[in-house]
Amino acid sequence: MTQETRRLETTLIVARHGNTFEKGDVILRVGARTDLPLTSEGRAQGRRLGEKLAELGFRPSAFYAAPLRRTVETASEIALAQGLNATPVVEDFLTELDYGEDDGRPEAEVARRLGKVELGDDGEKAPAETLEAEGLAALKRWDAEKRLPLGWAFLQERVDRLGDDWRAFAAQVVERHSGETVVATTSNGIARFATALLPPGAPIPEKLKLATGAFGVFVWNGESWRLDAWNVR
Repeated sequence: MTQETRRLETTLIVARHGNTFEKGDVILRVGARTDLPLTSEGRAQGRRLGEKLAELGFRPSAFYAAPLRRTVETASEIALAQGLNATPVVEDFLTELDYGEDDGRPEAEVARRLGKVELGDDGEKAPAETLEAEGLAALKRWDAEKRLPLGWAFLQERVDRLGDDWRAFAAQVVERHSGETVVATTSNGIARFATALLPPGAPIPEKLKLATGAFGVFVWNGESWRLDAWNVR
C-alpha cells in the first residue's frame, strides 16, 4: 500500500475501555447504569493502546467515546499516549447496554438468574450449579454469536438498532474526517456490532469479543469498509 493510498483512506479504530476491576475484586456485570472509573491498570491499558497505534503508524485526529467514565478516561489516555490533549466527543450510541436488574450485580449471580430463565419451569428446582452453567452457556452464545440470553430479551430492540447506529456513525466519520484516523471508545456489548460496517459476505472474526484495552481497525477505501485487524492489544 502506498502512502498516497493510505492517506486517502479513512480509518476507524474501535477500542474497548480498560480494566475497571482490580485483581481480587468481585467481577460485576458492568452496563450502562454502572459507571465505574478505570483502575490504574485500566489507565495503563489506555496508554499502551495509544502507543500501539503510534507504533502501527496511526495518528488519530479525533476521539469519540460513550458518556461513561471508563470510556472517556480510556480515550483520554489514548490521546495522551499520542502526545495529544484531546477532549473526547461524546457519542451516546457507544454507551454499553443497560442490563436491567443484572446491571452492577456479580457475574456469578447474573449467570444463575439467566440460567433459571433459560431452563423455564425446570429452573425452579435446579441446583445453583446447574443454573450457573446454563447462564454461562447463554452468555457464551451472546459473546460468540450476538444471541441474547432469554433473560435479556428486553434488549432486543436496542440490539436490532446497533447495526444501523454503527453505519450512521461511520458515515459521519467519513464525512467529517475523510482521509484521517478516528478512535471510537466503547464497551464490549457495543463494539462487537461494528462488524455491521462490512459488506455482505465479508469474513468476520471468529471471536467477536474485544478484550479490555484492545481494538479493531476498520478502513474505508471510498467504496466500502474492510476490517484490517481485530482484538489487538
